[in-house]
Amino acid sequence: MNKLIKSTIAGAALLIAPLSHAALVTDWDFTVTLEWDSSVFGTGSGLGADPLAQTFQRLVWGSTTGYVNTGAASDIGTTRSALIISNPSVNGVIQTDGPSVNTNLITHFNNPISADFATLTSAVLKSTLSLTPLSPAGSPLPQFSTTFDIKFIETANQTPCQPTSVSVCDDIFVISNNALNAAFVYNEFNYFISIFETSNRLNPLNPAVCTAAGAGTECLGFQTQESQNTPAQFAFVITSEPVRIVAAPGVIGLMGLGLVALAGIRRRRQAS
Repeated sequence: MNKLIKSTIAGAALLIAPLSHAALVTDWDFTVTLEWDSSVFGTGSGLGADPLAQTFQRLVWGSTTGYVNTGAASDIGTTRSALIISNPSVNGVIQTDGPSVNTNLITHFNNPISADFATLTSAVLKSTLSLTPLSPAGSPLPQFSTTFDIKFIETANQTPCQPTSVSVCDDIFVISNNALNAAFVYNEFNYFISIFETSNRLNPLNPAVCTAAGAGTECLGFQTQESQNTPAQFAFVITSEPVRIVAAPGVIGLMGLGLVALAGIRRRRQAS
């Protein structure tokens, strides 16, 4: 009889065990790749008119000779501008409800460009994330992909400029802010992926600047002075609750303000 009871209990335990195995994943292995998915240039000559000059990592326009201004003294006065992804593939480990992890860096290298050259007007930036559960361990998940629509204005180097221009005249970079709360379910738990810009380069722009870029009156982006470079550092988080948006006066800046909401999630978890 004792053997029968033990066997029955053991059999019941086997039936119950699969139900109790599911647990929140605390650590993930990740790889993030960032690439230019497409680009559109205006009319004119030069590198912008040459599709072969554009790659997954670099969008370049201006003279077919010369250099991109990288900030080095030897490059000052060159005749090309570019948007360059300097680290297109990044891997590491990220924690659920933990700190954000830096991933890819995009830099706008700005030079005065002749009006004869075809310059960038819009592009699509594609981010692809691969995740594998580490703790508890599991199989790799299907890849997640997010796209960002870019609007870009190579402004004429003469007045009048946009109201907030410092140089004559700042170029305008605008990015769509659809980067929060990509949801997925793993082992019956909900998770949310959110992408941020952590270097405070992407900010709500003046309504007149947004309008000039064809982005309505509310947009997120930056302006780059002539002969200057503007780097934007991207990062992401994985959370077990949606990142909630906090509205700023006149605009909702998803990439920046989402970090405030994420801090709120951590505080609630510590309190509980």
